[in-house]
Amino acid sequence: MENCPECLSPVASEASVCAACGRRIKGKPCPECGELSRTIARKCQYCGHSFAREERVARFEPYRTKASLLPTLFLRGRLIPQEIHLTPDKIVIRSWGFFWLSRTDEESPWEKIAGYHYHSGWFWDGVEIQTRGQRASIITCLRKPDGAHVKRILEQMKE
Repeated sequence: MENCPECLSPVASEASVCAACGRRIKGKPCPECGELSRTIARKCQYCGHSFAREERVARFEPYRTKASLLPTLFLRGRLIPQEIHLTPDKIVIRSWGFFWLSRTDEESPWEKIAGYHYHSGWFWDGVEIQTRGQRASIITCLRKPDGAHVKRILEQMKE
């Protein structure tokens, strides 16, 4: 026998919910709010946190790539190509200013990503990442293999 942490009523050791107050005693803890959910739950019933997201994040290694220099020069009129960093926490698109004197980092946490558009050109690819509550982040002039790899990661995280 165990005691319920909420009402201190005795609960059978095989029970997962307290019969007296209905509080869940066994289950999967939510990293956001700390409440327990069923072990097979995909989302926390209290705050809506996605348990499936953590499983997807665990499947990919952080990835970093740069846009190609030649198309950046011709298409964007810049000498310094953009960079994209995909980590389990967020996506960062870095754009450099004049002669590396300034830098803009557009950070998008995975939770805020609403979708993406993959633009495949003849020679170079581009990705537009749409977020909730922010303007879209765009990286262009990616080599074909790099653009395809970024697309695979975005598809994997969207599942």
